[in-house]
Amino acid sequence: MIDQKHFTTKTLVRSVAAINVLGNLLGVGLTFIYFGVLMPRLHHGSPMGPLGSTLGFLLAVVVFVMAFNTRIIWPLMREVKQRLGQEHQGTFQHEEVEDLRRLVGKLMKLPVKLAGTTLAAWVLAAIAWLAWAQVAPNLYPWSPEFSHRCSAWMILVAAPITMLWIHFAQERWLRLKIPELFPAEALDSVPPTFRINVLPRLLVVSLVIGCVPFVLVSHLALRQIHDIRAGQQSLDNFLMYMPDVIWFLLGVFGILAAGLAVFLAKSVSEPLQSFESVMTVVRRGNLDTQVPVVSNDEIGHMGEGFNRMVRDLKEAESIKDTFGRYLSREIVDEILKSPGGVELKGELRDISVLVADLRDFTQMTEALGPRQVLQIINRYLETMTDIIVGHRGTIDEFTGDGILVFFGAPQALPDHCKRSVRCALDMQQAMAGLNLQLSERSLPELRMGIGINCGRLIVGNIGSEKRKKYGALGSPINLAFRVEAQTAGGEVLVSPEVHSHLNGQLLVDQARESYLKGLDDPITLYRVVGLTG
Repeated sequence: MIDQKHFTTKTLVRSVAAINVLGNLLGVGLTFIYFGVLMPRLHHGSPMGPLGSTLGFLLAVVVFVMAFNTRIIWPLMREVKQRLGQEHQGTFQHEEVEDLRRLVGKLMKLPVKLAGTTLAAWVLAAIAWLAWAQVAPNLYPWSPEFSHRCSAWMILVAAPITMLWIHFAQERWLRLKIPELFPAEALDSVPPTFRINVLPRLLVVSLVIGCVPFVLVSHLALRQIHDIRAGQQSLDNFLMYMPDVIWFLLGVFGILAAGLAVFLAKSVSEPLQSFESVMTVVRRGNLDTQVPVVSNDEIGHMGEGFNRMVRDLKEAESIKDTFGRYLSREIVDEILKSPGGVELKGELRDISVLVADLRDFTQMTEALGPRQVLQIINRYLETMTDIIVGHRGTIDEFTGDGILVFFGAPQALPDHCKRSVRCALDMQQAMAGLNLQLSERSLPELRMGIGINCGRLIVGNIGSEKRKKYGALGSPINLAFRVEAQTAGGEVLVSPEVHSHLNGQLLVDQARESYLKGLDDPITLYRVVGLTG
């Protein structure tokens, strides 16, 4: 991984230098072709100045520009190689992430800085060319006409073309390479860099490729027509060579327009494609992903907002998972969806109450150590919890070795009675496998009794402002506990209300009358062994 980063860093450094050299040589080449080949033919085939001196001066401009830009490029590239060449283990600290983000910001400033210095250098070179004729006319080898035309060309054509090439090529290259070099933590928000919005960039490019060719060709044609009228240019020479000059200019600006259009289109389309792919991943439930933010324009801020939204979703999922260990997932979802947050208002609801408890577990724990007790009870509760959740039951609380479960709250379930009985039967059936696991670890077997009742209860938040608990109030809960107290290990007993509600659907092998605490008359409890169908 480090070798790959070294390779990418070297490629980045070389590419930055190459883009600057090629951009300036492009300006030199266009200037030399225009004034060394096309314009002499248009002006009776005579050179407008010494070509060797012209080329030498233009190359001196490139050297000057590169020397100036090198003072910007190399210190920054040394810092990049130094920071990214360090092998890192584990997660990044906050200070490290901020340092890397600042480094990304410096890199993203590079296209603007280099484009600005290049533009300034070409303009200064054009001014120096004109000043040379005034300061040292005896050493000036060019004609005043050639000097003025070449200076205007450098300011209006060579400088903008070189500047735009360097800016957009550098920006495009950095957008591609920065995500390969820097960790995702440093690219989750907008880097501290210059903000150039999409609209100004579109306007500048449109003006350059739309107005400059029109103005240049129009000025050249009108100037040649003026020379023809003044007798300084022949009509035959104009008709023969002027089309070559126009085609050259149209070709140059056509290629420039196509290249800039591609750069601009990709600078917008590629981030949007990245958004689309990441949104697809997030929609599938993977929240450990983000969009790399490598700009400070509207797209960059949209990427930062998207990453913040994904982080919020991940935090919400973490909250659900955390509270889901203490509350049912359904309760957590209901709380988070409630307009008042945790203000779940009380309501009357027909629900079923399931109470499960282990038999003789207290005496069993006296012969075991605390570690073994927790190992047994946690394995038991884990097994039962999976079954209860599978039947959409809501675990209200664990009462030591007992479990209190609601069916029908907070999510309404029309078949809550049937679900509670089916859940109880599955819980008893799972005890065989659980006891097999315990016996393999030389741990004692467990026996569980389950009681079920149904009725209308008040459900909602119970507690104070400092601590709340979702629960239910009503006599059916007390009755469910008393029904469970009548069970032996392995039994599922249901109240008359449950038996009546599921008339004809229960497989009962025993019915017995029992006196329950708090009731004057005995009630019939039914031992369920299955469900019809």
